[in-house]
Amino acid sequence: MTSYSGTQLRVLVLACVFCLATSISIEEKVQQLTENYGELKKSFKSRVTQLETKVFQLETKVAQQESLIASLRVTQLETKVFQLETKVAQQESLIASLRMDNPSSRMATDPTEIDNNESQIYSRTCQEIYDYDNSQSSGFYIIDPDGQDLNGESEEPFQVYCDMTTDYAVTTAVIHDSETNIEAENCLDPGCYKRDIHYSASDKQMATLAELSKECHQYFKYDCIEAPFEYEGIQVSWWDDRKGNQQYFWSGKATTTHTCDCGITGSCIEANKKCNCDSGIPDVRTDEGIISDKNILPIKRLNFGRTHAGSGQHTLGRFECTGKKVVDGKPTSCADLRILGHTLSGFYLVKGTNSVESVYCDFRKLQEEQGFQTSIGKIDVQSTPVYFYVQTNDIFEEVLTPIIFQVTPLNIGGAMNEETGIFTAPVTGTYFFSLSGVGYMSYSNNGFMRISLMMNSNRIGSAEVGLSEGPGISTFALQSTLYLHEGDRVWVQIEERNVIYIYDDGTRLTHFTGLLLQQDVIIK
Repeated sequence: MTSYSGTQLRVLVLACVFCLATSISIEEKVQQLTENYGELKKSFKSRVTQLETKVFQLETKVAQQESLIASLRVTQLETKVFQLETKVAQQESLIASLRMDNPSSRMATDPTEIDNNESQIYSRTCQEIYDYDNSQSSGFYIIDPDGQDLNGESEEPFQVYCDMTTDYAVTTAVIHDSETNIEAENCLDPGCYKRDIHYSASDKQMATLAELSKECHQYFKYDCIEAPFEYEGIQVSWWDDRKGNQQYFWSGKATTTHTCDCGITGSCIEANKKCNCDSGIPDVRTDEGIISDKNILPIKRLNFGRTHAGSGQHTLGRFECTGKKVVDGKPTSCADLRILGHTLSGFYLVKGTNSVESVYCDFRKLQEEQGFQTSIGKIDVQSTPVYFYVQTNDIFEEVLTPIIFQVTPLNIGGAMNEETGIFTAPVTGTYFFSLSGVGYMSYSNNGFMRISLMMNSNRIGSAEVGLSEGPGISTFALQSTLYLHEGDRVWVQIEERNVIYIYDDGTRLTHFTGLLLQQDVIIK
């Protein structure tokens, strides 16, 4: 028995309907439909095969094209990288050449960027940039006040604005985030509104900049309506300095009293007030001034109170330093060495009052910090060694006359005149002298002799010899440490005597020595 699928049965049903309409026998119609179905199925299979072949061919072609594109892209990227690397190398070579021509300055093309290359050397102030090349124009530059030490312990360089328009006092301006006019929030309590000031530089860098500069200042302005600095004797507004201390003056240099610029000049609206804003008048008033104490600047925080009944608007200028400190003569301290450009901590020689002194400078610290300068001690400096040793080999009896020494074992520096017996100081400093010898009295009684050390005809000290009866001998000795100026003269002489004289039988019994202990350093 023949079996039919669901599809075939549906076809047979349709065929029956069709047969009724066309009078074709069912078996013929079924046979025809079966043949048509086979042909259709075969056609579909062939078409599917063709499509699957086409898809495979297309997928293969896409894969080949993607591989080619990737290869071309890599080649293009490699070419681009090579071109960029070549360009970078050329620019680095140019920059290196420019730095050799002008290593002290670098103008910033973008004030938001900082080159953190540790090998880069920057000027410490805008004044230094201008001093190196006075053709530099005003603009943003990178500076590094504390310099770069070998251990990399210095602070990061930072951006500043250099005003080169005045050659006698170039200005270095440190920017911050509160330079515009800013409205203080309304509040009642003292210092209830606070505004922290964020600068482009660290506190240490700004303090070092101040140390290197002739002067530093910061502009301040406050527009107020019933918003006082002081209310009923209580300070309700103040600013914090870089050390964190509260300050109540708004112009000039540090003072312990509350004041504004009009209070300093005596021009306030109310004569009994120190600031215009303290007047309490319900109208717009302004206090402005320039704070010029570089030892505590810049302003790190603004604090305002009692703005609840009116309003207050503050404007704070940049921290600006001008000019440069100058070392007059030779350096006398670590502070002088920093001004001269030293940034590496270590041992240094500086000029003392009358000698060379050794100090240790820790340039990682500020001048005001403990340990910035540590004194090691004085240095024994002798530009010319000076010492002599002379002796007698004969008697000497003359009074008030320099003793002549016939034998000269040593006379280094040639300061002792062997013919006159006078020593002349070749340099200013501290000297030591020593005299010893023998006095002799023949057949006499009550003998006496005084021998003195003389400096420029002034008696420095004496030694005496006395004998009650003779014949006999007696020894004497005299020592002294003297501070001599260049050209001072020293000698020994018999000031007075009675029958006793300096004795020698050829065996060199009297000795006179002198030497330079420490030379004063006279630096002009």
